[in-house]
Amino acid sequence: MALLGGAAHAEPSSAYPWVSDGAAGGPEFLRQVVPAAPAAATGLAKSRTIYLNHVGATLVPGYNDSRANTSSIVTRPTQVPGWNASPADWAATVACMKDIWSRFDVTITDVDPGSVPHIEAMFARAPSDVGITTNVGGISPFSLSCSVIEGSIVFAFTDSLPKTPRAICEVMSQEIAHSYGLDHELLASDPMTYLAYGGNRAFQDHDAQCGETTARPCGIAGSTCRATQNSVQLLLSRLGAADRDHQAPTVGITAPGASATVAAGFEITATASDNISVKSVAFYIDGDLVATQTQPPYALATDPALVEGAHTITVEASDSDGNSTTEQRDIVVAGPLDPLALGCSAGKHAPGGVFVLTLAAFVLARRRRRAASAL
Repeated sequence: MALLGGAAHAEPSSAYPWVSDGAAGGPEFLRQVVPAAPAAATGLAKSRTIYLNHVGATLVPGYNDSRANTSSIVTRPTQVPGWNASPADWAATVACMKDIWSRFDVTITDVDPGSVPHIEAMFARAPSDVGITTNVGGISPFSLSCSVIEGSIVFAFTDSLPKTPRAICEVMSQEIAHSYGLDHELLASDPMTYLAYGGNRAFQDHDAQCGETTARPCGIAGSTCRATQNSVQLLLSRLGAADRDHQAPTVGITAPGASATVAAGFEITATASDNISVKSVAFYIDGDLVATQTQPPYALATDPALVEGAHTITVEASDSDGNSTTEQRDIVVAGPLDPLALGCSAGKHAPGGVFVLTLAAFVLARRRRRAASAL
């Protein structure tokens, strides 16, 4: 496809503005400008399942949540028909999608994943089915910060596109990648391009200028997210590699014990292990990060000024692939301990018990000191 674009476009029914990347004599390709979203703390998207939906769905308006069929594209409850592809064309499209996304840690499925966080790729028929009156080939929301739009629902309109599984697959891959924060780029062999290309496109591990036909900073609606774009490295940072380790580390708090009463300044000790390696162990008290360690033994002396009362300690072990495991424990910090007061108090409540033992220990200690002095 040789596409032009960058002009403002506004459908009367749109909840958010559009940016048009249309082609003279061809379909428009729209990005919907949505507010900036914070990046995930780990850098990895939560929505690492891509649901290929060609059977249609009933969508309701709102900010994107594929699990609830909520879409920023529609402005009223809308029944969106699916693509009436032949079994052979659908199988070829699914195979193409799996191939294009094969180097990344994503699951490609045409079975609704339900409550699993996912990007929903709607293979719809016509843009009019979602209330758009112009000739549009594809749509995706796009964040002002070029960040991941979790739970996004994106569209490819098959009536507006070349009737080949590969072309439809490449258009849909671009729409999905928009919701992972990728802009258009001036690299003809990459699915993020609008330039003509004679072969099969694939995400390229190459720094490229962003733009449709001329170079511009990467971003949308006047925002700038980056100077250039490497689609492979950007997707790896947000999805992980296909061979990413999925096994989380194990972690255990060895001290203090559960529901223990301790003095301020107590030590937290923990063990952690992983099938490959533990990257870090973090210590939290009442949800606040206190320290992070990268080498065993994992031990932390707490603040001697920690206030008396109930506290929650948490230890989190993480590996290099973003997997983590936590264990937490509730403890009580007591005031300074007075051994003599404890002995007398115990004696009052248990006559002949702890008090007698404390007295016997005192006498035995005196006898030992006398014996030592005699020597």
